[in-house]
Amino acid sequence: MTIMNHLVQQKEIIVKEWLSYYVSVDDPYIFTLKNDTRLKDETRLVLDNLFIGMKEEKQQMNTFARELGKAQFITSLGISHILFHIRLLEKFMLEYALEVTNTSTNYQDLYEFNMTLHEVFSNFTQNLIEGYTIATEELMQQKENQMIKNSTKLIRIAEQVFLLPLSGTMTEIRAQQIIESALFETSDQPVSYLIIDLSGMQLESRHIGEYINQFFESLKLVGVTPIVTGMQPETAKIMINSHMKHPKGIQIFPTLRQATRALIKEKEASNEF
Repeated sequence: MTIMNHLVQQKEIIVKEWLSYYVSVDDPYIFTLKNDTRLKDETRLVLDNLFIGMKEEKQQMNTFARELGKAQFITSLGISHILFHIRLLEKFMLEYALEVTNTSTNYQDLYEFNMTLHEVFSNFTQNLIEGYTIATEELMQQKENQMIKNSTKLIRIAEQVFLLPLSGTMTEIRAQQIIESALFETSDQPVSYLIIDLSGMQLESRHIGEYINQFFESLKLVGVTPIVTGMQPETAKIMINSHMKHPKGIQIFPTLRQATRALIKEKEASNEF
């Protein structure tokens, strides 16, 4: 019987031994975790699935590890907790194997066991980190999408007159997302004039002028008159390079105050205010 098979057969005993070993480790870091029942339970679950990997069912073990990495308790606590447990588990398993195997076990068997054990733990750790990375990227994307959604909320400043202040660095991806969100916002409420304030915006790509042009054209198609304020010199250069020297149907003012005053006068002249 190989050392690995011997350990698999003694799984329940090893789990109990592990929990005793876990609380006896003389390490400063472990003292912060000893009273955390949930972490103990999760570590036992990790050990159970490592045994699955030892029985050549590596795909099942790897799937579990990736899902574990994605789990909310991992992303909130930090992956360092689980990685610490895994390193401790590998050390414990090796020491346990050396203790319980009989003296007739030769060095070749011990070497093969050590290599196999390390491979199983390495695969588990790699898939755990992969799942954690995926979950972290998804979380960051969700936060970014929420920030974009919040930044494209239209502000009502008069009847059928709304303001869209744009700030921060404008990448091509963000420009596309803002355009989609803003168009949705304009279709969801009565908007005749949309003031787009660019005073706090920095453009990252010279191609963004094309997206801005598409945005203006889309607004006009749904019956909204775009009004641009706060255009910076760099932005103006990009707009010129995009063949938008002074597009028809778009009003441009140096400041937001000047734009609102002009609208008020226009409304008063037409008796709409």
